[in-house]
Amino acid sequence: MVPIGPGTFRMGETRPTPKSVFGQADYLARGDWDEHPVHEVEITYPFFIAEEEVTSAQFRAFRASFRGAEGFAPHASGVSWDEAVAFCAWLSAKEGKTYRLPTEAEWEYVCRAGTDTWFSTPDGKPPAPGAANPWGVKNLQTGVAEWCHDWHGEYPAEKQIDPVGPASGVARVVRGGGLDKRTPYYARAANRAGAPPNFPPKSVEEMAAMIRPAEPAAGQANPAAAAKATPANLKREMLYQNFVRSTPNRQGQHPIGFRVVCAPLPATAPLPAHRAYSNLGVAQSGPASAVGPSPARPWFRKRFLLPTPPENTPPAQLAAFRTLGLHRAMLRHHHSPGLEVCPNGDVIFVSYTAVSETDPNVALITTRLRFGADEWDPPDFLLDLPDIDDHAPMLWNDAGTLWFIWGANKLDSGFPFQWMTSTDHGATWSAVQFPLFTTAVGGYSAQPITNAFRDRTGRIQIASDAVGPESVLWQSDDNGATWRDPVGRSGGRHTAFVELRDGRILGLGGKSSQIDNFMPRAHSSDGGRSWTIARTPFCWLGSNQRPALIRLASGRLFFAGDLQNEKGSQPAGFSEHGALVALSDDDGETWHTRKLPGTQPHEDPARARQLGGDTLGYAVARQAPNGIIHLIATMTEPCLHFELNEEWILRGDERIARADDAALRRNTATRVRDVREFVERYPDGRVRLRYRGGIADDGRFVLHGKCTWLLPDGRPQREAEYALGALTGRESFRNEAGALAWTRDHAANDREPTTFTTYWPDGAVRTRSTWRDLHAEGTAVLLAPDGREQMRAEFEHGRVKSISGEPGEF
Repeated sequence: MVPIGPGTFRMGETRPTPKSVFGQADYLARGDWDEHPVHEVEITYPFFIAEEEVTSAQFRAFRASFRGAEGFAPHASGVSWDEAVAFCAWLSAKEGKTYRLPTEAEWEYVCRAGTDTWFSTPDGKPPAPGAANPWGVKNLQTGVAEWCHDWHGEYPAEKQIDPVGPASGVARVVRGGGLDKRTPYYARAANRAGAPPNFPPKSVEEMAAMIRPAEPAAGQANPAAAAKATPANLKREMLYQNFVRSTPNRQGQHPIGFRVVCAPLPATAPLPAHRAYSNLGVAQSGPASAVGPSPARPWFRKRFLLPTPPENTPPAQLAAFRTLGLHRAMLRHHHSPGLEVCPNGDVIFVSYTAVSETDPNVALITTRLRFGADEWDPPDFLLDLPDIDDHAPMLWNDAGTLWFIWGANKLDSGFPFQWMTSTDHGATWSAVQFPLFTTAVGGYSAQPITNAFRDRTGRIQIASDAVGPESVLWQSDDNGATWRDPVGRSGGRHTAFVELRDGRILGLGGKSSQIDNFMPRAHSSDGGRSWTIARTPFCWLGSNQRPALIRLASGRLFFAGDLQNEKGSQPAGFSEHGALVALSDDDGETWHTRKLPGTQPHEDPARARQLGGDTLGYAVARQAPNGIIHLIATMTEPCLHFELNEEWILRGDERIARADDAALRRNTATRVRDVREFVERYPDGRVRLRYRGGIADDGRFVLHGKCTWLLPDGRPQREAEYALGALTGRESFRNEAGALAWTRDHAANDREPTTFTTYWPDGAVRTRSTWRDLHAEGTAVLLAPDGREQMRAEFEHGRVKSISGEPGEF
């Protein structure tokens, strides 16, 4: 153990991180988003820290079955945070001293050892393995990465004394090395990685003991071979090798170990944890979610989903986001969406935010369309497993319990997916859970698709990409306690699956395979163990395309997809371009189709020209309790949200066919009746929500009147005014401390812009921007806490025209 004295240092990345040195993406020129703002930290107490990480031999004294990985010998790796904490408790009891994991601040303080460079070596280059830093501590920037005590969260701007991190979170901090990538960039003193504390949920040895030999599928001698009966004219494109796990069945064998500190944990109060705006103020009761437009009359509506920015901003201009008050984690590309309708009628959307979808800094954002509101919430950061490519979110309403499922796309030691659940309409979520497999896992990509469902036996089926033009259904017969790979693979990537009335499983699509330019369909009569491939009547899909398929409450199947491949190719007989929706009364044997109005070209002009028609991009669909089908289109600018019902698909509507885009997006409510107040309370009886709403003349429930969210102490958190579902006047939102966080001054008509203002904790203006039709327009400014203008950007319909100044740490 090495003694460390009290001291002060600047926490976070204090220096540029040029691509010429580290080879990472250009926009990461000052480290990752979570390394800022750089702030002063004071450690007021002495402590002892281990000279090296805990070794495998030492860990075996705690757990005799531990093996460890040869690549990190002699130090222990593949240990969960939970097990590392248990080791510290065991060691404390054994020696009568207080051992624990280092706080994140202690770790960086020791790693820097009085320096402010990337590495603590005299030449500023990565240290040699085993070399001690100036304070005599080894391997902080080499060897295994290391668990810290803290939950991962955004840094505050102000000075901290003896910090211990946020009060809660999704990931515990990992320091000293990357997870997706093990390069010098991720070994810098300021770099922050992280993973859920139960990663892995059991020891590697216990998980290996759970796996039993797989049984061969029907007609297959080799259980590892996907059983498919395919026509001779099935053509497959072997794309997306970059997404395939390079080493299968390495779940939990990660490069994380730990070292110990000997000292009591500081008594500092933790910081408030970040909660996405869309997880706040969620109604738990109120109007019946079955209220909606008449199913006997055609219904169609279009909305813009995400604002621009952050949509489609060039990477070199990402700094302009700071003038708009957007979360530091938000990037330019939002894709691979998850969608679900909550039992209360709210619609939740989640997508990843990225520049490149295979980078470790990919994170997840979310927004919510609240029941009765006419527009989506402002998008907000949802979660980030730092230095892990958080990918392909999926949402599933399992009889009232929401599942949020996503993949760690490039983490070889990761699982095919992980999930969290919510029983309060997405207001709060469980800890992250990982699947424990009882079979070896065959080839796959850690990319959940659009569908999860329980079949008639109660078995859970979660759709995921496999290798190349194939998909797989991960299966659980015990409500998620254990999982298996069924061995079989479908005939297309991004396949959308449903169970048929006779118990078979149908998969449509998805992409990178075709039969005479038609999309393949796959049928399985044995629960996904084997598949028969045939042709659908739909066009095959390629890169940047994904179909949607769901079972409706009426019993019909609903399908959505493009009318042309991303290369612009179509099957013989196709004459229209764009996108279609379809209904089937006979489980996909025949379809009633209708071209979708209001679609838009691909966001990339070159791809738009290649497609030769509008696109849904990556589509996802769900049906609400009131019968409305919600359909999301991505890869357009901006992402789009369509509402439609079965009657519109079956009968059409001439008014909709003739309507321009503005008319398709217009609020159709003109009057409201039966307006009443709804009140929800905290357990102690204090008011939590108070809002008003009634039934509009188009059949919808709409918010109408004042809406207030209240903090537990009675202070207002959000105050807003609605008219026929639309926000009007000033809307204000306060953080958990009661400080004003932002306001939106909503325009009285479409011709006037909305002003969005964010604030410093003392109430001073931080950013001010104006928006029209969800696009930034005109001047946006970032002000320092003292009121000085720090940065200015000019926008024209969401596009950055000019940037002046630098955001600095603000």
